[in-house]
Amino acid sequence: MQEIRELQRQGVGVRAISRLTGWDRKTIRKYLAGAGGGPVYGPRQARPGKLDPFKGYLNQRLQAGVWNAQVLLRELRERSYGGGYTTLKAWLQPQRRAARSAAVRRYETPPGKQAQVDWGHLGSLAGENGEAQLWGFAMTLGYSRRVFAEAATDQRLGTLLRMHEAAFAEWGGVPEEILYDRMRAVWTGVDERGEIVWNPIFLDFARYRGFVPRLCRPYRAPTKGKVEAGVKYVRRNFLCGLLGREPSGLGELNRELRAWTAEVANERVHGTTRERVLARWEADRAALQPLRGLPPYPFVDEELRRVARDTDVAWEGSRYSVPWRFAGAEVWVKGRGAEVEVRHGADRIAVHARAMRRHQVVTRGEHHAGIPLGAGGGGGKTLVHLQAGAPVVEARPLAVYDRVACGGAQ
Repeated sequence: MQEIRELQRQGVGVRAISRLTGWDRKTIRKYLAGAGGGPVYGPRQARPGKLDPFKGYLNQRLQAGVWNAQVLLRELRERSYGGGYTTLKAWLQPQRRAARSAAVRRYETPPGKQAQVDWGHLGSLAGENGEAQLWGFAMTLGYSRRVFAEAATDQRLGTLLRMHEAAFAEWGGVPEEILYDRMRAVWTGVDERGEIVWNPIFLDFARYRGFVPRLCRPYRAPTKGKVEAGVKYVRRNFLCGLLGREPSGLGELNRELRAWTAEVANERVHGTTRERVLARWEADRAALQPLRGLPPYPFVDEELRRVARDTDVAWEGSRYSVPWRFAGAEVWVKGRGAEVEVRHGADRIAVHARAMRRHQVVTRGEHHAGIPLGAGGGGGKTLVHLQAGAPVVEARPLAVYDRVACGGAQ
């Protein structure tokens, strides 16, 4: 502000000082009158945004596990929200980052209460029919940390259920609840409210065995209470010990895996409890729900597949048609003897005779009936369907032909 004083001392007028310094003339006069120590501009108070009145509701929905922006926008519209999708999405992004980085609030579950399932990639297995992917299953009891582990060459629902049954049989009981990461074998998506839609066969299995399935919320690691990365432990401890002496096949691998869980994983002193796993196991075993003499659940081997735009779904090297309205949808495919069944959720949408050879296309004509013209859109070709018929001949009087033959009028 000394510059203003100096310009005044040199005889420069207020208007010229304003032009030279950029300050408003009223501000300069006020300063020169000694009313203050110079103009000070503070930050303007932010105007309330269109989303602000709804942030309390949004935080409640995030706590409930609903993070889908489209679902939240629909709910806000029902509550008279006048803003746009972009505003909501921009607000959600930092909430997601904060949720991912939030510390895990660890709590210990009582005996028999909970188990956690982990299912991940272990490597590959070469065989006569080529190379297959190798997957690891691990179920860990929350109180004792006792582990059941097994390997397989697929991630079918039937395989997952068989592994559950094997774990229950080894333990002699079933925990009250089992917590899963978002593996697609157990859930098919979320409904319009953002709530979990369980695979109906898996849900029936859970009821059959008497446990409550729970799904870890997206971006919400704290909902697990504790993180038992069973497959990671198998990789870092068991698989590392196999390097240089790989088993000859899946059977031998699982025999060594069972020996490792008995002699190493379940004998160790756990890093969190600071107690030997088997020392806490007795309390877990006493609190597990009994098997009640029920036979093993009747397994079904089904796989999750996405329907192609041509309305076919690939399964075991061949392709099977489904009704055209399911193009792009995820469906469950399973073999039933000589048939192949395709389901969407709980609805059976197609049944075919099993293909006799690989790369065969099995189609039913009614699956393509009624496809609207231009279905598939997006700038593709517009096609028409024409019916070939006999040429249309114009009927003329015979006199016309006589005139043509005689060189008359054309």
